[in-house]
Amino acid sequence: MAVYKKPAAKRKIFWLNCFIIVVIALNLRAPITSIGPIIDVIREYYGLNSAIAGILTSLPLIAFGLVSFMVAYFAPIRALMVGILLIVCGEILRSFGGAIGLYVGMALLGSGIAIANVLLPSFVKEKFPRQIPQIMGVYNLVLNVSAISGIALALPLLSFLSLEQSLAFWLLFACVAFVAYFPYIRNGRIWRIKTQSIKTISLATHPTSWKLTLFMGLQSFMAYSAFTWLAAIVAEKGYGMEFGAHILLISQLVAAPFGLLGPLWLGRMRNAYKQPYMATLCLCYVLAYSILFVSDTKIAIYCSAVLVGIPMGGVFGIALLFIPLKSNNALIATKLSSMMQGFGYLIAACAPFIIGFLHDYFGRFDEAIALLILSGCAVSIVGLLAYRAKIIGAI
Repeated sequence: MAVYKKPAAKRKIFWLNCFIIVVIALNLRAPITSIGPIIDVIREYYGLNSAIAGILTSLPLIAFGLVSFMVAYFAPIRALMVGILLIVCGEILRSFGGAIGLYVGMALLGSGIAIANVLLPSFVKEKFPRQIPQIMGVYNLVLNVSAISGIALALPLLSFLSLEQSLAFWLLFACVAFVAYFPYIRNGRIWRIKTQSIKTISLATHPTSWKLTLFMGLQSFMAYSAFTWLAAIVAEKGYGMEFGAHILLISQLVAAPFGLLGPLWLGRMRNAYKQPYMATLCLCYVLAYSILFVSDTKIAIYCSAVLVGIPMGGVFGIALLFIPLKSNNALIATKLSSMMQGFGYLIAACAPFIIGFLHDYFGRFDEAIALLILSGCAVSIVGLLAYRAKIIGAI
């Protein structure tokens, strides 16, 4: 006789799954963004030069790209648990392992975050098939909150904690994620999906997968260019790095609500408005950097910060939303997420170098800003192609 699940039990499972997504997502940005504001403290404490210290922020990004390709080949349940464990071990090692442990820990941390980056969208596809835009919006909002928390709390933590303790502070969130997710490792029913249909599907030859991958890569290029160089671009206009950091924080604060609202609005609005909405969202990058190119006034810079933040949150949220929406099932979503984020973060890893090279070669940021304007146009075009792409695995 079939057992009837009470509505209360279903609600409990629903909120438990939401909690798992939130607590894991809290670990995916703050441990990395918290390094930037205290990089000078870390450099002096361990006796590092600037170049070697700068590698700290590059290691996780490289891990995002390389590890993402491998995630789809492992069972999602165990892989996500391994990802959480890598985050826990990485944070312990970088906090208390000395100079060598600092770098090994960052590499482990980045690898764990890469696994969770890939698997959480497919988790949403499987557990929330009717609420994908809403849950992906919440997921992206938490990612932005995590990024902002790392930036905002890094220096205040140092005022009453040692460097090791302030780095270890983020371990609390990783432990909560481990405790919340642990029961799922024993649940053999999670993500039990038939695999026959995807054996004949090759993402490497499917046009949709490449459109989505290019969209993820280009928008990541724009985002990480801003993360790395927006403060310096503003500072070079005569306002100093402190004001530049202030402008970057404003863009992050704007990105947070649009990370939630971007996918929600796209999911709720009429089909006739979706393409213009996406184009407008992407073109905010073009307008933002065009303003920076032609004007040096504070008002213009503040306007540019807001316009950069809108797509930084909204476009990234839509790129993540496409992973479950353009996949016929959770296993395809896992493979697509692996491909999109693998190539996407490798493209993003090129951004700091390219912008820095253009600045060194020309002695100014004008040419780099012009490249960002052109890249913003490309994001708009590729975004529309990604939106129109067919669902992978659909009959």
